[in-house]
Amino acid sequence: MAEEKDEVRSVGLAWPPTREDLQRLYIEQKLSAARISKVYGLKYARDKTAESTILHHLKKNGVKRRDPAEHVRKVSEEMVDAWVARYQNGESLKQIAEGLVSPVSVFNHLRKRGVQLRDRVEAQIKTVKRFQKFPFQGSEEERAYLLGFTRGDLGVARHGRAIRVKTSSTHPAMIELVLSLFGCYGPSRVYPRYSKMVGYEWSVEAELDQSFEFLLIEKDMPPANGSRKIILSYLAGLFDSEGSVWLWEGRTFAPRVSFTNKDLTMLGWIETRLTQLGFYSARGPPDGRDVSRTSMWRKGEILALIQAMPLRHPEKKAKARLLLGREDLGSEFEVRWYGLLDDIEYDRATFIQLAQSILEARAKVV
Repeated sequence: MAEEKDEVRSVGLAWPPTREDLQRLYIEQKLSAARISKVYGLKYARDKTAESTILHHLKKNGVKRRDPAEHVRKVSEEMVDAWVARYQNGESLKQIAEGLVSPVSVFNHLRKRGVQLRDRVEAQIKTVKRFQKFPFQGSEEERAYLLGFTRGDLGVARHGRAIRVKTSSTHPAMIELVLSLFGCYGPSRVYPRYSKMVGYEWSVEAELDQSFEFLLIEKDMPPANGSRKIILSYLAGLFDSEGSVWLWEGRTFAPRVSFTNKDLTMLGWIETRLTQLGFYSARGPPDGRDVSRTSMWRKGEILALIQAMPLRHPEKKAKARLLLGREDLGSEFEVRWYGLLDDIEYDRATFIQLAQSILEARAKVV
């Protein structure tokens, strides 16, 4: 940090940053975290690390991150011209926004210009091209994973002679996961919706061949017996659907893992299998919605479990990689961890805004 301290002194700012300085730069002057990192002269191998460092200090000092909508400012035709050029040169909506405007604003202006959009989020909102349904051809481990995954919020029902799977989420990572699991087997589509309970969100559904009937028949039947790989695959599906991994605040590296479900029989099965695999867990009382939680808190066992489970959820895989690589990251771990959490929340907020923007635009046309 010696190089950082020299540059920080040159602009008269103390390091670590004070709450007052962060409040002034981030809230009053509306600078992005990336811009603030440059004001402080932070130097890292990756620009993202410098940005995450500022985000970590914002959180640590109780400075709440701005909602993406607050980044909106007046957009000139010259700005849009530059955005079009940058987008066509391969930059993403988020890179173009640079924290100065919302990626949703960039999206809307590019769409008005008739630009052919290929960004990941934009790709998720377009109807996936319809094609022939294909029979399930996965391994026994993949079959177990899908069965575990359906024990969460993924709905499974007959639709004519097809099997339809469907869920809704405010997390782009969940939509991406469902498409990756089922999109290669049959026609899929993603669309925005408004729910009185949740607000603006996204739905994803896929029409599948009758070979996926096992998702209906065996949905409430966790494997009674099976190899270690089968059990871990089923647990991974459950975890990607309803599991959580987090750090206990105020303690030195205290990871926690939990499985949540209203089905106490299901939680009992999880606890039995974890014990057979050599992991200790315990169940807490149900919350106000009758949802119970089976938790793990022994650090070594948590790391062993997340390494053994074939996770597929992008957010949970990213968290697992950081936890497993903590020793190599050293002092950078905490910055990267809270930076990841901030990125997840930012992507979620942007995804919600995108749904709202599209639905409101449709309502005006009608």
